[in-house]
Amino acid sequence: MDMVAAKAGVSKATIYAHFASKDELFGAIIRRRCDSLACALDAVNVSNTTLDARAALTVVARKLLSMLLDPDVLGIYRMVVAESARHPDLARVYFEAGPLRGKHRLAEVMTALAERGLLKVPDPWLAMDQFVGMLRGEHFNRALLGLPPSERTDLDRTVEGAVDVIMKTYAPA
Repeated sequence: MDMVAAKAGVSKATIYAHFASKDELFGAIIRRRCDSLACALDAVNVSNTTLDARAALTVVARKLLSMLLDPDVLGIYRMVVAESARHPDLARVYFEAGPLRGKHRLAEVMTALAERGLLKVPDPWLAMDQFVGMLRGEHFNRALLGLPPSERTDLDRTVEGAVDVIMKTYAPA
């Protein structure tokens, strides 16, 4: 807390006047960071009639992977996972502000593509979960663990593979 106060240019008393505990402060930091990252997904406009489903999903996948591979995001994720057993409320705050919010946005993307007749998606939440699961494959896991990228996979192959599977699975009849 001394370091946080010094960096903010305030006293610890000022910090504790706004936040009852370190956990509450950390929760606020997580929410703020997730808010700024969510803007990247919010900016994706799949209602744009010039984008077909493949192009829209590719844009979404690239934005999502870019966000997931951001060093700050990876750092927060690692920290939350490490502390989740001791601080389940922080894990909940993180999940609701970050992953769950992103999943809702991606389910909206699947719904919008289905409404335009570009995909046939009976369960947008399931389709979104499948899509995110494919994007969080080896490339993401190696970055999460601080390992160098593999020659077997790269960002482009990961994106193209995930988009291909979604297109084949949910192509309109």
